[in-house]
Amino acid sequence: MKKLFLIIFLFSLLIEQSAFSQYPKEITKLLLVVKDASYYDSVKLFNAGEETILKAKELSSIAAVAEVHIYYGNYFFYTRNLKKAENYFNLALTEAQQANSKTVEMLAKIRLSFMKYENDDKDQAEIELSQLLEESKNNKDFKNVAELLNLIGIIKEESSDYKKAVSLYLEGMTISDLHNLPYYAAVFRNNLGLIKLSSGKIKEALEDFEKGLAISEKENNKRLTSHIQMNICLAYVSDNKPEKVLSLFSKVIDYSRKNNLILELSSNYINFGTAFLNTNKEDLALTYFDSAIVVLEKQNLLVPLTQAYFGKIEVLLKLKKTVEAESVLKKAELLAKKTKNLENLSSYYLFSYRIKQERKNYKGALEDYLEHTRLRDSLTNKMNIKMIEELQLKYNVQKKEIELEKEKSKSLLLEKSNQEEKYKKEFTIVFAIVLLVLILGFSYIRYNRKIREKQVQFSQQLIQNIEEERHRISRDLHDDIGQSLSVIKSKIVKENEGKTNPSSYLENELGRVIEQTREISRNLFPTNLEKIGLTRAIASLMENIQNATKLECSYEITEKEKELSIDVKTHLYRIIQECTNNTIKHSGASGLKITIKEKEGEYRLKYLDNGSGLKTKKDHVGIGLLSMQERAKIINGYLEIDDKTQKGFKLILKFKPLITKKHETSSC
Repeated sequence: MKKLFLIIFLFSLLIEQSAFSQYPKEITKLLLVVKDASYYDSVKLFNAGEETILKAKELSSIAAVAEVHIYYGNYFFYTRNLKKAENYFNLALTEAQQANSKTVEMLAKIRLSFMKYENDDKDQAEIELSQLLEESKNNKDFKNVAELLNLIGIIKEESSDYKKAVSLYLEGMTISDLHNLPYYAAVFRNNLGLIKLSSGKIKEALEDFEKGLAISEKENNKRLTSHIQMNICLAYVSDNKPEKVLSLFSKVIDYSRKNNLILELSSNYINFGTAFLNTNKEDLALTYFDSAIVVLEKQNLLVPLTQAYFGKIEVLLKLKKTVEAESVLKKAELLAKKTKNLENLSSYYLFSYRIKQERKNYKGALEDYLEHTRLRDSLTNKMNIKMIEELQLKYNVQKKEIELEKEKSKSLLLEKSNQEEKYKKEFTIVFAIVLLVLILGFSYIRYNRKIREKQVQFSQQLIQNIEEERHRISRDLHDDIGQSLSVIKSKIVKENEGKTNPSSYLENELGRVIEQTREISRNLFPTNLEKIGLTRAIASLMENIQNATKLECSYEITEKEKELSIDVKTHLYRIIQECTNNTIKHSGASGLKITIKEKEGEYRLKYLDNGSGLKTKKDHVGIGLLSMQERAKIINGYLEIDDKTQKGFKLILKFKPLITKKHETSSC
């Protein structure tokens, strides 16, 4: 009976893995329909499967196509058409490899390896499954690690290697605890409970079943819950307490019928038959055993079929139908010897002993009883309850270590979280300080920039105001004082006309004052810039300097100067005027030269003298130099003074005037 549970349970476990694949929601919903239909409904299965395949191809989800073919294989496995099942698993493997889906590829490989086990190539199946286990461990694919530990454990258990099976199940529980796989924790609890139940440890088995049931109900896995409930029923039947589980039996059978789970239903029939047998309802018990036999014969499941025969034999012997019991026992004998299942062989010799004893064939009964005892002792040795208890104890210790490790990890995570929180706060504070410094620095730079802009505006406005004030004073000197002096001179001339000895002294002095007034007026505002232009104004300035100081003066000015506005000309003239004043007063030069050239819209003024050079320190700039720099900025220019030469003074002004005049005529 247990072999049947394991086969059904194995493939239902493998199905659960598919839920871990990541697909679009639409495909995921369709796959759930296909999965549910694979248990019982072939029409729904293939209709939903083809719809899923079309949608998966449309969305280029080839892995989903492979998964559908795995469900097809599962269906044919349930119906015991192993050849078709294997063909679909091979197809799914090819498609998964093409889609580079490692998860689905591993599912297909696991199924194909188990198919070898079903086809009696058990050694090769175990080798391949062990290799897949190592591969999953290396890839840290812990779900498949748990799955393969469960599968190999089932195979070891089937071959009566209970020590290895228990070791694998406990390793699986450790993996489940470490990597939060509650579903598998329930599975391994269930498997261990079955081994303990077989060894007569009913109380311990029930503890494992109850823990597994609590997990499966919490995970809302109805299929797993139904399996564990079935095993709980089996435990109470073994404990001769069938009355405790009759209602639970009904729930389990209803679930199997509702979902048309044929194989599980046959297992429940066996359990139900055993329960009725123990409550002296032999007719009902016989009905359920016969129902199980019909299903299992169709599915060709030999080990559980043998156990169903034994259940029927038990009923027939109780009803004193020895001949019928002997007939059924012959069928059971053939299957037990064919499968070489020690548990079934032991049961066969026990029933043979009872029948032969009933026939008064004491010699044959003794031989069968001795063989039953030998096989039972062999099974007991293989079960090795002490070994199981030791392994369980080691697991319990390991579980406590895992729990302590988890607590330690929690503490480390909490400490790390606190440290990260501390770093975050420190970072926030540092970031706030840096941000504040940047804001203050930016504000300070912006404030200084505005101050400098205001200073520049002030300087430029001051120069403009000075020019306007010079213009006004120049005009007043020329128009008012100059005119008044001219009138006085005219009157003196008229008075001297009638005299025999006129005095020319007063007339000469007035003429000199008038000329000085005009000179001051011209210096205050060079009105001749408007009248004669920049070139002639500079020429006049050079001539006056040369006459007054005997300096050798030369100039070279482009004709393009006529295109400059009067404002630009005025600032250029003032810069040149400031340079010549400095040359006359401070340099001791014997010559100076002025050039103004133009190239591609950019003007260049160069002033040179051969005097003693600039004496002013860089950090102490005179008012004259500041005035020239401000005038350069006003006309969109840049002033350079060469202070590297040991002798002479060199000034270069480059500018591109913002406002120009195409042509300016001069008048005398």
